[in-house]
Amino acid sequence: MHVHQWDSGGIYSMVVSGGLQWLNGSALEGHWLIAARSIDPSELLRRAGCVGEEMHLSRPEAEVIELESDVTILRAGRAGDWSFFLAAYGAVVERGAEIDSRVREISRGTEAVEVSQTTNFDTHFIFAVDGETMCTFDPLTDPNPTGREPERLIPSMIRVGLLNAQGEPVYVDDVDEFNPVKATYRMTEEDFGIHVPQEILTTRALSMAIPR
Repeated sequence: MHVHQWDSGGIYSMVVSGGLQWLNGSALEGHWLIAARSIDPSELLRRAGCVGEEMHLSRPEAEVIELESDVTILRAGRAGDWSFFLAAYGAVVERGAEIDSRVREISRGTEAVEVSQTTNFDTHFIFAVDGETMCTFDPLTDPNPTGREPERLIPSMIRVGLLNAQGEPVYVDDVDEFNPVKATYRMTEEDFGIHVPQEILTTRALSMAIPR
């Protein structure tokens, strides 16, 4: 699959997608990813709460800004119908309800998906449509789906092993070598077609700051 990504001149260039599963265990030491359908990356960043000017930064350049100020840099791109942003270390908000509220806001007039893992292994999956949470769960500690229409993703969760054939949660200690975070990201790839190129770690991308 090919994706479009901003280069240093603000122009989309073609790269090859790396899916999503590579995020688990990546050098980011935690990550925060939100993708939204049919809006551009700039609009996604502003809906997420970013402020100030648009920049085009590499990951090391973003880290310098983060070390010198009380902001997190969200770096964005686009893959097919989905715009996405990626940040290291996990979401800038600590509680799941706050993350859910932000994803609902991003999803107004469209749909949005959030997957995240902090350095302390707090994990989230959220799927929202037009301001409402359709399905949410914690892959590591509570894979029981909740939301307005959790049944929408139950067949997919069974397929990737997050739920058993009876639709009951499967926990990390229940199955040898089962990785529920990678299973969640596999489901997100397959069901939503959301992909993030690994090149996002090594090239410049459209970037904005969000207060911590």
